[in-house]
Amino acid sequence: MPNSWRPRCGAVALSFLWFMRLRLPRNRILLWYYCAIAMAVVLIGWIAASQWIGARQSSQGTVLLMAAARTPSHYRLDQVALHSSSGWQTLSVHFDGRVASAPTTTSLARPEVASGNYDAIRVGNQVTSLQVTVSSTEVEPILVSVQDGRAARDGVYAGDSQVSLGINELAGRLSAISQFSLVDQNGRPFTNASLRGKVAIIAAFHTNCHETCPLYTGLFLQLARHLPKGVMLVEATVDPQVDTPAVLEQYKQMVGADWTFATGSVQQMQSFWQPFGVQLSNGDVHTSELVVIDAHGYIRSTYQGVPDVGSSLPGPLARQLNAQGESEFQSHGNGWGVTQLLNTLQAVDRPYQVSTNGGGQAPAFSATTPSGGRIRLSQFEGKPLLIDFWASWCDACRQEMPLIQQAAAQHPGMRVLLVDEQDNAAAARTFMSQLKITLPVAVDPDGRIGATYGLIGMPTSVFVLPNGTIASRYPGAMDPSTLASNLAGLGLT
Repeated sequence: MPNSWRPRCGAVALSFLWFMRLRLPRNRILLWYYCAIAMAVVLIGWIAASQWIGARQSSQGTVLLMAAARTPSHYRLDQVALHSSSGWQTLSVHFDGRVASAPTTTSLARPEVASGNYDAIRVGNQVTSLQVTVSSTEVEPILVSVQDGRAARDGVYAGDSQVSLGINELAGRLSAISQFSLVDQNGRPFTNASLRGKVAIIAAFHTNCHETCPLYTGLFLQLARHLPKGVMLVEATVDPQVDTPAVLEQYKQMVGADWTFATGSVQQMQSFWQPFGVQLSNGDVHTSELVVIDAHGYIRSTYQGVPDVGSSLPGPLARQLNAQGESEFQSHGNGWGVTQLLNTLQAVDRPYQVSTNGGGQAPAFSATTPSGGRIRLSQFEGKPLLIDFWASWCDACRQEMPLIQQAAAQHPGMRVLLVDEQDNAAAARTFMSQLKITLPVAVDPDGRIGATYGLIGMPTSVFVLPNGTIASRYPGAMDPSTLASNLAGLGLT
């Protein structure tokens, strides 16, 4: 019922009363009786109309549809629809113009749509699975990645966090996995299309390795029991001359694996691993690395060295280890394992949030230092502060740390506190020594500080104002411009 109907209802009611006054006997009691009935009818109608209009308004939400590209591109879009359990709902979209290059975005439309949860979007003729929640209280942003004048395959991002990720990817701040063409253990094609729409964890290994590789397979056996839906495990060989599809299938059966093993020609495997800096094997000597790829095909995190698989390893894998491999197993490697990888997957798959204590204050904490002393957040009050969460096994942290050290030297009015998360203390000290980092360090071996700050990925930087209020936060490795913009928020230029 439109709002304009409300005065009409009132006019009808008054006309009714006047009509009744003319028709009814001059019995005042009877007249007032009918007036009371008429007024009650008007009141009930008014309330019902208000509730109907309010319900209709609350059932609608707004979608902000945007686009961005790697390079400016002309784009035309007339067909967009969202899918829910009720079926497809078409959005009113008509755009024909130029789309800017990221990080700039171009607004395509701002259509209204029924509130609720949606599980897919159709842009033109292309359907992408994603989670969209539309409500009457917030505008839901959706970003379309435009490539060569059309929407890129799996290039749709929904929600603030995912849209921010899409902008970073399109702006070249994250690297995409190269095009590849391999085969799996059954001889079936394994290509970029095999990963499309999935988060993937890919590890370098080969079946005749006697040191680190059995530990990677052991790690995958542990991960397989905890993986969220839509995450794919892949072990890709670094010894393609030995690891034929038949050999990989035999290995898979021996260890009881249920994930993908990939191989190819020597040239194909060199091309696959080269962007990650992984060399093909020479016996047991090769680069040990694990890579996390998001559902859009971008590299989100890398782990190097030896994983910590705990205190037990399945028999077939334990029997593969030589003396060096047994030593790596007993020493718990470089201190990263299932917990760290699951945290990384959460960072890839869901919005990043830092929990704060009332008023947006940085949660207080006290911790030990690598030398065994104590350090407290309260020691840093009164000056701008950067809290950086890192670990020795985090390759992105290694790239970022010298930048933070340099920024601290350039801004003597700023304080920096480095929080070493769930790490091997000896490895952390070696890390700091190798990079010549002299900044204060707090050790958080059980991850309690990180949990207080809602940490779900590393590195993560939290920027705190002199009064203790969190000014901004940045998940991921910062570049100079990103660091500068966040420091500007602290009043540092």
